[in-house]
Amino acid sequence: MLWRVNCWMLLGLLALMPSGYAVEAHQVLLVGLFKDTAVIDVQGKQQVLKVGQTSPDGIKLIATSRSQATLSIDGKEHQLSLSRALSGGYQRKPSLSHSITINGAGQYFTAGSINGHTVTFLVDTGATAVALNTEQARRLGIDFVNGELGQVSTAGGFVKAYSVTLGRVKIGSIEVKNVRASVLEGVYPVYALLGMTYLRHVEIAEDNGMMTLTQKY
Repeated sequence: MLWRVNCWMLLGLLALMPSGYAVEAHQVLLVGLFKDTAVIDVQGKQQVLKVGQTSPDGIKLIATSRSQATLSIDGKEHQLSLSRALSGGYQRKPSLSHSITINGAGQYFTAGSINGHTVTFLVDTGATAVALNTEQARRLGIDFVNGELGQVSTAGGFVKAYSVTLGRVKIGSIEVKNVRASVLEGVYPVYALLGMTYLRHVEIAEDNGMMTLTQKY
């Protein structure tokens, strides 16, 4: 299912000044930034605040920018700047994302790879699995004939389909391992379909003809 955001999003852990700010002796961290929204972490508990809102800990979000959030803590304003460092030596792995531009037909095509081999994918949230035709599977060296044989319904009727597991499917920097896929007998689909067996591992956002895939953790 697609979820939407209306503007940019920057993810990553954001540290406070070296001494840190404290709320009831707990350090406050900035986990994410949206337009007019910030995600803060207080002692491992994340809270989403919109501009003007105050958390149960008494932290009020004053404003956000592309790189900072302004918070009111104990009546004093503090600006938290983007940083990957986290006090105590811990560093959270940054989320990986990949953006795709819509074409004139309202479709999202993107280059990717299967088991290290280049593939052109059509993003299809209606497809339950990644799907290939037999010609594509042969080119990629996929041993589909030993896969589980079944049938799928297409616009041209029912066709044979082989259920296989792909070792690696990668879009941009987002790699998912052991992805279930269907190999359809014949020449359809013309383009490999990036279906839900891959897409369930990412968050999907659409905004003004741009789709952004962000890896889940």
